Amino acid sequence: MNIPKFAPELTFDYNVFFIVASIFLAAFVSYKSYPIIIRVSRLKRLMAKPEHRSVHKTETPNLGGIGIFLGVITVLTFLGAVFNYNNLLCLIGALVVLFFTGLKDDLVNITPKQKLLGQTIAALCVIAITDLRIESFHGLFGIEALPYMVSVVFSLFVFIIVINAFNLIDGVDGLAGSIGITASLLFGIYFYVNNNDSLLIISLSLVGALSSFLFFNFSKKYKIFMGDTGSMVLGFLMAYQGISFIKINGMVESSMDISNAPLFILALFSFPLMDTLRVFIIRIHKGRSPFSADKNHIHHDLLSLGFKHWQIALTASLFSLFMVFLSFQYNTFGANMAFMLLFLTCLSFFALINFSKKAKGVLKKTFNHKPKKTKPSLPLQLRGFLNAFF
Repeated sequence: MNIPKFAPELTFDYNVFFIVASIFLAAFVSYKSYPIIIRVSRLKRLMAKPEHRSVHKTETPNLGGIGIFLGVITVLTFLGAVFNYNNLLCLIGALVVLFFTGLKDDLVNITPKQKLLGQTIAALCVIAITDLRIESFHGLFGIEALPYMVSVVFSLFVFIIVINAFNLIDGVDGLAGSIGITASLLFGIYFYVNNNDSLLIISLSLVGALSSFLFFNFSKKYKIFMGDTGSMVLGFLMAYQGISFIKINGMVESSMDISNAPLFILALFSFPLMDTLRVFIIRIHKGRSPFSADKNHIHHDLLSLGFKHWQIALTASLFSLFMVFLSFQYNTFGANMAFMLLFLTCLSFFALINFSKKAKGVLKKTFNHKPKKTKPSLPLQLRGFLNAFF
């Protein structure tokens, strides 16, 4: 039996109707599904209840991932059948595995190990059957081609990291969805230029589904969260597009070549990846599980600075675009130096937010302090600032 391998279709005669259909069909299906999902969630009390780390105060439906999944899967199924894209069959199967893993977690909660198992099965299906994997670092860290098994293991690691990174940043309205739309639009442009029609359909269908989701996510009357169902499907499709981008960029047939594809992906996903690395370090330093919940995410810091949810989402999206721009500028210094400069830039941005949060806290305590007789001495105030910052 011949197993279809991953290969971009480079002979597609682009039809504007089908390109537009990808995004609008996904948006239409998602948009029509959300009122039903919200109504059922309220009737059956399938709601996310506020807890100590929640930024919302009322019970809210959290099955928005169903609408995202339905929008994307409808496009992949129908257009995939029309154009006979074999690589989409395995992707659909992997998404189904992730969908039910996330849905079970949203409904009854499952352990991190069970979620990790579902993510691993979905990723390995795509890696083993379609041979979609990172085969080279393109000179980053002095590494070129990877041995097969190393490539498989590393690609699996990338899938799991990106899935959980998007799962972890889904803490305020619009954040994960906005970054997903930004990244998918950039991927879509690249796939369009390189005539990768099946991948273009994936990108545009995700943009359409996420656009409808954000409409309800920002709504006050019909608000809904994407939940683990949506964030894991989103993270998986982000990883799928990212690895596809790296694979295609290394091919001779590529019409648009980017000098260091891995660096581009690191820049594009820098916000969720750096936030995940940051909270993992904080949790491990405190002797807790890296998967335990807390309020140490960067979006919590931005909330404490007075940012609204839509402002946080916009900031993250613009930051991702800025990091992509810098990745092209830094490429002139070589792969390793460019990576260090990107890392330091991202670290400086996160440190500035954390510094601002602590400074605001110190100033608030200082101005709210009402001494009984005498004011604190200037050295004592300075010591308070230093303690807060360091």
